[in-house]
Amino acid sequence: MERPWPDEALDFEAGVRGALQRAGGVDLARRSEADPSVRAAVVKPILDELGIRDLDLGGGETEAAATALAVAAAGAFVCPWPLVQQLAVPATLRGEVGAVYLRDGVVRRAEHLDIVGRAAAVDIVTHEAQALRMLDGAGPFVSPMALDPFGVRCELSAESFELAALVPAHVVLAAFWTVGALGTARDLAVEHARDRQQFGRRIADFGAVQWHLSDIALAHDGLWELAGFSLARLIDQTLTVADTLALQYLMLESAQSVFIHAHQVLAAIGLCDEHDLTVLERHVQPLLRRPCGITRTLGLLAEEVARSGFDNLYPIPATMPAKDRGHRGGEMQLANDGGGLV
Repeated sequence: MERPWPDEALDFEAGVRGALQRAGGVDLARRSEADPSVRAAVVKPILDELGIRDLDLGGGETEAAATALAVAAAGAFVCPWPLVQQLAVPATLRGEVGAVYLRDGVVRRAEHLDIVGRAAAVDIVTHEAQALRMLDGAGPFVSPMALDPFGVRCELSAESFELAALVPAHVVLAAFWTVGALGTARDLAVEHARDRQQFGRRIADFGAVQWHLSDIALAHDGLWELAGFSLARLIDQTLTVADTLALQYLMLESAQSVFIHAHQVLAAIGLCDEHDLTVLERHVQPLLRRPCGITRTLGLLAEEVARSGFDNLYPIPATMPAKDRGHRGGEMQLANDGGGLV
């Protein structure tokens, strides 16, 4: 469906996309991975000039739309800055908490923690929030891993916060960030399919490749639609826990589908570390793997639907006995599927 976006939000998105493209696009993430100081020296001034870090998701419909679209534009280049974690915090709380992360149990690493200042992690099951601190000796620099290029070793502290309401905002922004990255992956696959010649024909003319491209488009567009719908519900304050988990699940499923099919289209070239597709896939992993993987998320969603029902085209009523519909904390006993980064 065609979703109307405020003109101001569309103009701001175009400004963000243009500024990051001029700064190098995906190559900015590649440079920052090689030298993390590029984040503060190059990325931060660009974002500050744009004013993106001053946006407030709770500042009204137009500002919320601008925030979501700007995050999607940044995600298109996997911009190496924790915009999701920072913009999920309302402007009124940023003096107390600089960034919020989602967790599912123990926390050992958090992306960009060295540059966010005071941060907190919210448990997706119990909704308890505790401060995060870098481990002694971790220093101001990241501890890079292949699928966690800006990860910082950390642990929970005893300090607690009341931040449960920030979980939906974080998930919605993460979905927009991811759909931006998936849009770039889609464009790379389409461009390659149009340009690559085999047996005297471009590979885009082969049915198998068209099938892959169709699945990429379906996954991307489906996430885009649900992210926009979820944003509208978030603005109206009608986004439920089940809605949030459904968006989280579709984000993970869509990313998995897009990257699998994109790699099939690009074949060996898409597996090279130098290719933008590989950079995109690696740099979205922290948001996809934290707080948990797709199996765990589906289990949490099923439990929540049983507890509270699900408002859908064909609504699903709650099936859990009323006496068992207590606080979500401690009730999820499903094993983690190993999706979390450690």
